[in-house]
Amino acid sequence: MNIMAIIQARMGSTRLPGKMMAMVAGEPLIWHVVHRVRQAQTVDEVVLATSSSPRDDVIAQFCRERDIACYRGSENDLLDRFYQASKEHRADAVVRVCGDCPLIDAGVIDLVVKAYQQGDYDLVSNALRYSFPDGLDAEIFSFAALEQAWREAGKASEREHVTPYIKLSGKFRIHYIENEVNLAAERHHWSVDSPEDLEFVRLVFENFTPRQDFWMDEILDLMERRPELRQINSQAVINEGYYRSLYQQARPETPPRLPLEQSRSWLARSQKVIPGCAQTFSKGYTQYVQGISPIFLQRGKGCRVWDVDGSEYIDYVQGLLPNILGYAHDEVNAAVQAQLAQGHSFSLPHPLEVELAERLVRLIPCAEMVRFGKNGSDATAGAVRAARAFTGRDLIACCGYHGWQDWYIGSTTRNLGVPQNVRSLTHSFPYNDLLALEKLLQDFPGQFAAVIMEPVNYYLPSPGYLAGVQELAVRHGALLIFDEICTGFHLGLGGAQKRYGVIPDLACFGKAMANGFPISCVLGRGEIMKIFEEIFFSFTFAGEVASMAAAMKVLDILESTDALDRMAGEGQRLMDGFQTLAREAGLEKHFMCLGHPTWNLIRYLDGEGKESFLVRSLFQQETVKRGILLNATHNLTAAHTPSDIDHTLEVYATVFKTLTNWLSDNSPARFLEGVMVEPVFRVR
Repeated sequence: MNIMAIIQARMGSTRLPGKMMAMVAGEPLIWHVVHRVRQAQTVDEVVLATSSSPRDDVIAQFCRERDIACYRGSENDLLDRFYQASKEHRADAVVRVCGDCPLIDAGVIDLVVKAYQQGDYDLVSNALRYSFPDGLDAEIFSFAALEQAWREAGKASEREHVTPYIKLSGKFRIHYIENEVNLAAERHHWSVDSPEDLEFVRLVFENFTPRQDFWMDEILDLMERRPELRQINSQAVINEGYYRSLYQQARPETPPRLPLEQSRSWLARSQKVIPGCAQTFSKGYTQYVQGISPIFLQRGKGCRVWDVDGSEYIDYVQGLLPNILGYAHDEVNAAVQAQLAQGHSFSLPHPLEVELAERLVRLIPCAEMVRFGKNGSDATAGAVRAARAFTGRDLIACCGYHGWQDWYIGSTTRNLGVPQNVRSLTHSFPYNDLLALEKLLQDFPGQFAAVIMEPVNYYLPSPGYLAGVQELAVRHGALLIFDEICTGFHLGLGGAQKRYGVIPDLACFGKAMANGFPISCVLGRGEIMKIFEEIFFSFTFAGEVASMAAAMKVLDILESTDALDRMAGEGQRLMDGFQTLAREAGLEKHFMCLGHPTWNLIRYLDGEGKESFLVRSLFQQETVKRGILLNATHNLTAAHTPSDIDHTLEVYATVFKTLTNWLSDNSPARFLEGVMVEPVFRVR
């Protein structure tokens, strides 16, 4: 088998023209790439593939002077360039390497090639989930797969980036290599796309001079010793060129309206018997563009749902976050069915209650004891009642959304029916503002039973913020409660408290615990949890064990697979792509994607930077017509595949290109085809 490495290189970079010949440690950047690829033991031949454009003559000349095989072909059709070079050199398999990756690791290339040699695959790649540093990307594919992609790929993004068609068409056998230590969260950017990247690479080489052959582990060790190096290009977007090509190929169009006859029929029936026509405000028809969007869903599987009219959607709402593995997960459903066959609401406690509690105590740092509920509101209300009983105080400081019960909802604009004296007991404070919390606690000295907050919401905590909140709570004698109903398990098995190393007195988990089956819990320090023996926190279905069986299976899967890593990787690609596409469209002031990769917020803004339900409605209108069900967040699941994310980004590219003209119009509201989205209330 002739395994040929093709290094793609040209001088016409948009952001950093001429980077291939930029000097790094006394040699042109591209020389380092060639030199390092040649160290790979599994590669038989190295070819530098550049374009036939006159501005790339300098690369061809460099190859002649350094005795490097060179192929010149199409400037923009990179797929054709690879195919023709591979055909000319009679390659059986091709390793693709980018010419702007001067830190490429020969050992990583060998790892990818050996996986290809040992398996029955058309393509093996390490470049899907960001578990390696960006800049160490290596992919190997058969010449047969390359030839088929060359014949069939039609999109500009598929011609400009070689492997998207092979990866996403569903016609090929794909295998992905993961790094032993997943580095996705560290966001290492070692390729050269900007002046900052070039500065970073030069400093890395400078640290190893005169050595040329240093590798990934040594560079990672350098990053640990000199963390300031990482800050040089910390704002870089991985794979930005691909997202830009999606925007360039997008064409504004007006898709047909969705068939909604059955949705309208069910709405008419619902209006007669159900106040608001839904059991949850955020699932109601007013949260989507009326007359354009589906109102009732019939079924779901994985990350997709089908409405009552038969239309299919990639779903980023996911039941408001609980479906961490996706709809109708076979293993979870089987666990529930097995328990249902034995009963699920018993007259005495069931052993599963103990087993699940023991497991949560092992996984969640603050947990010493556990009590179960059905909704997030059960857990937060129970935690607040426990805090009041334990401290003998009445006031609560809150930050975020904490459910429907009087103690919290009375502090919002949805406070109808909550007595004034109850409303006065809860005081909200803004996120990431320690001074505001400190002032609130000082204004009512010795009166706060607890500070309850979402440790992460749509904004990540500023450095030291969560520890600062904990210190203020301790100083003022209040308990610290983390509401992890949303962050629980999405940010890792130990929740946000484990990720950020700040351990609260109590915490509330729910939503993702059982992949859509109803269960929640309040857990925490044993001495505080003992108060649950005295307060009234008791209801018939708290011990329902079918949902506990689902929770046990969800934890099995999250502990034994890479589901959370895959969610984070795909979520980061979605966020990066969204922001890049908005910027390409000139709409970055109207759209912002914030938060954690697995649970992030889209902010829709007007020209003055204020929240805009018109902008939100226009975006949702155009995405739902193209098969994307979206509210204001991306709720990622383990069922969202790379092809789902790529399809979503293609839709977003088209929508952004459409909205570029609409939002520059004097009257953008005239493009709205239905009734605008209505707010429930704002808490984050």
